Amino acid sequence: MPTTFLKQLLQEKESSDFASLRSAYLAKQQGLRNVFLQQMNTFIAEALAWDVKRQRQFTDGLLTACEREETVQDLLIHPLKERLLNPVLKQWMNDLPEDVRPYRWFGVFSFEEDNRLEYLQTAIDRGGRQEQLAIETMIRHLLNWLLYSFHHLNQDLYLSETEDDAETLKETRLLIDQLDDSVQKTEFMEEWQEHVQTYELWLRFLEEETEGFMEWRERQEKQGENKQ
Repeated sequence: MPTTFLKQLLQEKESSDFASLRSAYLAKQQGLRNVFLQQMNTFIAEALAWDVKRQRQFTDGLLTACEREETVQDLLIHPLKERLLNPVLKQWMNDLPEDVRPYRWFGVFSFEEDNRLEYLQTAIDRGGRQEQLAIETMIRHLLNWLLYSFHHLNQDLYLSETEDDAETLKETRLLIDQLDDSVQKTEFMEEWQEHVQTYELWLRFLEEETEGFMEWRERQEKQGENKQ
């Protein structure tokens, strides 16, 4: 399904400022790859000729709209992202390092996957509690990292370093405390508590056994139920 922003764009007149972008998205929806590439290349060339102010206005409008969308892959198409948005944001960061928005967008929308967390952390450090989307994105990443660490415990394999994950758990809890959305905070806390329990049980298991974590955990949980 098209995003809200994309629906609005497709409903614009063909004579709008973004006519070639509109045509590119429309061609993509219709499966016309060659037309899509042609129109997208035309729009990118047009946008690269704009002055800096106009480029930033477009980038701001598009990425702010993306913040409200559940899925953005239909909007942040690779050529647009890499050839226009990426250089605009990079220059923006260089010219106005105090503006937190480019750092947030670089992290939230993974413009550089390898450095994603650095951009998110910069946004959080500079924007503080106001950077709710960056905080939420960082929390999701950290919880997913912990889930990866536990992924093969059924084979008695811990895929990270327990000392590192202790710090990750602390960092995640501090970030959760900064969330304003009470429902979201509760959901994240429940997931975080599950990870804490798994982590602590793994440490106890290492003190008592050398194999069979899942069976050992089941026995511990049954013993806990019997004590209630």
